[in-house]
Amino acid sequence: MALLVLYIFGGSGTFPLVVELDHAKTLIKADFAEGPHRTELLDVIDRAEHAAKDALEKRKKTTRELLELVHTYNAQANDIQSKLQQQRAESASYQDEMIRYRFELRGRMSREEWTKVFPAAH
Repeated sequence: MALLVLYIFGGSGTFPLVVELDHAKTLIKADFAEGPHRTELLDVIDRAEHAAKDALEKRKKTTRELLELVHTYNAQANDIQSKLQQQRAESASYQDEMIRYRFELRGRMSREEWTKVFPAAH
């Protein structure tokens, strides 16, 4: 049971990304002059944040449903596997969406701007 719960909560990566998006938004607001360029960058970040929050809500719902199955005495392995597959599909869809937002944002920023907002990890 503990391994199942660890699997369920360990795979989404949603929380750190929301923090990173908030940080990027703060830097964009601080380092970019007001205007259309700043607005378009913040729009991409806002859409990504919204997608991350939606994914987290979906994850919570699917997790509740999965845990109900796990705790149901008569639940079948196929029922649990089906819910786990749904969860993996939701996670993959979310990850694909975040990748699209990352490249959309990169396409709207110069290399110098990118480095200001996302300094290289050491």
